[in-house]
Amino acid sequence: MERKLVALVYASTALSWASYSLLIVVLPFRFQSLGLSVVQYGIAVAIFALGMLLTEASWGVLAFRIGNVRTILSLGIVVALIYVAVGVSDSFLTLTVSLGLLGALGIFQVPLVRWMALTSLGPGTAGRGTGFFGLFTGVGLVLGTAIGPLIYVGLGFSALTVAVVGFYLVGTALIVVLPWSRVTLPPRQPGFVRHVREVANRPFLLAAVMVVFAFVARALVSNFLQYYSVSLFHGTPSEAGYVIGAALGASLASGALLGTVVDRWGPARSAPFGFVLVALGTFGTLFSSSYAEMIGATVIFATGLGWLSASVLPLALGPVPLALQGTAVGVFGSFEDLGLLIGPIVISAAYAAYGVDSIFMVVGAVALAGLLFSLVLRKDDSRRPSHLEEALSARPV
Repeated sequence: MERKLVALVYASTALSWASYSLLIVVLPFRFQSLGLSVVQYGIAVAIFALGMLLTEASWGVLAFRIGNVRTILSLGIVVALIYVAVGVSDSFLTLTVSLGLLGALGIFQVPLVRWMALTSLGPGTAGRGTGFFGLFTGVGLVLGTAIGPLIYVGLGFSALTVAVVGFYLVGTALIVVLPWSRVTLPPRQPGFVRHVREVANRPFLLAAVMVVFAFVARALVSNFLQYYSVSLFHGTPSEAGYVIGAALGASLASGALLGTVVDRWGPARSAPFGFVLVALGTFGTLFSSSYAEMIGATVIFATGLGWLSASVLPLALGPVPLALQGTAVGVFGSFEDLGLLIGPIVISAAYAAYGVDSIFMVVGAVALAGLLFSLVLRKDDSRRPSHLEEALSARPV
């Protein structure tokens, strides 16, 4: 794929995720300012994830049909309006509904651009391609989490909404101006249920279930560090944004740098190490005695997530033919969304029922379960060939 095309895809990805993270990092504080509880926040975030869960597989099936100016522009305008709706919502019901719509429609381009990034470097580079996609996603997330609290504290939620919509529109414009006539996409395949059925073989499902564990654990930092950093470690909302930004930086750097290791070792051999680091970071946070120790444990946790991000998707796509890989990325994303749905519900329920310390025990247990599952998956993977490299070799560039 031409470097200019890849650069536009990565830049659009960074700005789109910056828009999302500007909103999501201050969302707990928005709920608090409206007098809403942590359980209501957990439910609303879960509804957001449910929206993604219900639609991402469909966006995957449609991935190679979305790659044109008219479709991307039309859907992009709709998503921008939904961001506005989130910004003006002032009740639990309106926030929850608008977040659910954002989850359902805001990811329409993700399977397409994720597949483009995964395959952009050619055969033998799926780990690096995934890692670089995570890198630019993370750049956007770090930018949003760093400046989101500053805008919110200094100028208020309305100003933050303007920034969210502005970042999103610029990111959408970059993908709209992409010279789609020079982008080589696999041929469009008819059908929907047949696509999903053909993708959902045993090796793919094993990898997809494993990513659920990873994304349940991910919710600890992405959705709840804002709470426990203040209540348990006596930090400020702005400091919480900085720590989340540092965690995202560690995650994206490890994903990009360790992608080469994943390509060399193979994704099945790499994934267990990611879960080990996630578990260490979780229990390290539980036993931290200071804010600085909490930050260190969070960075370890995030490094594990980055390693997993470069490992699990290439592992899942190994047995999937080229023409079905858009569908596979979408279905895989639905399992990620399932983890994002389960995570906030379970963690917020444990928080409300048993206190803040309990959430680290819950997430630590999830990470250890993921480790055990990844070891089983590694054994299964060693007995089957991978077709991802064969598919990439056959793909015209």
